[in-house]
Amino acid sequence: MSTDQLVGLAGILVGVFFGALGVWRGIKKAAKNRGIDERLKAIVAKSHSSSWMITLASIYSIFILYALGVKFSVPAALGTLLFIQIGGWSLSFFFYNKRY
Repeated sequence: MSTDQLVGLAGILVGVFFGALGVWRGIKKAAKNRGIDERLKAIVAKSHSSSWMITLASIYSIFILYALGVKFSVPAALGTLLFIQIGGWSLSFFFYNKRY
């Protein structure tokens, strides 16, 4: 492995660690302030289903582009899908949070 690959791998692992740490700390603080209730559970469920619909549409779009002759590498396609999944979840979470 080259130095660039090691730095990239370290960045991914450190990012996952701090992301999980932030989620854990946020859940602990929300539970302490009684922030986890039925409203939050409904918002999370709706945002998960919405993000999967967005991801499904993007998968179909990638398949259509591939059928039209656009070449994708596997890491590029998976990275795009992961970005769309997480982005769709976060945007729909904020949308449903404002709506309800």
